Amino acid sequence: MNPNALLRRDVIGGGIAAAAVAAGLGSPALAATPLSAGEVIARMQQHIGAPWKAQGVDGFKAGDGGTVVRGIGTTMMATFDALKAAARGGLNMVITHEPTYWSHPDTLTDLQDDPLYLKKRAFLRAHDMAVFHFHDNWHALKPVDGINFGTQQLMGWTTYRHADNQRLFTLPPTTLGALAADFSEKMGARTMRVVGDPALPVRTVYESWGYCSAFPGVTFLDSADVLVIGEAQDWDLIAYVQDLVAMGEKKALIILGHVKSEQWGMRYCADWLKGFVPEVPVRFVPIIEPYWNLDDPVFEIGMQGKVA
Repeated sequence: MNPNALLRRDVIGGGIAAAAVAAGLGSPALAATPLSAGEVIARMQQHIGAPWKAQGVDGFKAGDGGTVVRGIGTTMMATFDALKAAARGGLNMVITHEPTYWSHPDTLTDLQDDPLYLKKRAFLRAHDMAVFHFHDNWHALKPVDGINFGTQQLMGWTTYRHADNQRLFTLPPTTLGALAADFSEKMGARTMRVVGDPALPVRTVYESWGYCSAFPGVTFLDSADVLVIGEAQDWDLIAYVQDLVAMGEKKALIILGHVKSEQWGMRYCADWLKGFVPEVPVRFVPIIEPYWNLDDPVFEIGMQGKVA
């Protein structure tokens, strides 16, 4: 399915469901008693399949466990676009994989007087929104990391995953160029970057969605023809692979961008939540990659919920 159509379906579907509930049409069923954000998190803890990590970055970044939940939106990152889309769909609990306030631990020390922080905080309060950062524990989902599984689903790779390493895949024979084209088509990626010969024969792929540094990236590449990541610094892992290729090694690197590499795991998160949170609408709220290129100079930020 075309990813843009898929993303429109998710957002529009959320709006339709919210409208139906507001009109008393009953889809999905409403709870007899109010559902709190804390109850949702408690159910997540019961279904994660691993000991809950309480010392990492996961936790409420807006609202709290007592917030009465009218609908849940899962998203890659709680950008202003994502929050506005959730509010339009009647979703006042946002479960985000990446930060709300522009640092991994959502550090607020230097933001207390920042105008954008104040506007974002005011928006969240005005819409009675609870935002829960769901990073460490979603990666710990058993039997397969939630982000990994969602992206594998999108790519059709679940049957190619190695039994002893959920990041390693043996695909039907292809080329680097064809593999990159497959990512572009299925993810709608406009700013993907590739290092290596487009004609390179490819069978084995190692993935590291999100950020990947030189180490362990270099060792990941030892196991495969191609390493596929979200992002890296140009002067370490990317330069290392460029030098490998220049020396004649049959290796390659695909850089998808952080958003495009991980947000499909948050689409899967919505499906996962629906299995044990039947009382309120649960919808995936997509965000766009934050870049454009000269062949497609479209600045779509602010259009979330209208185009993907």
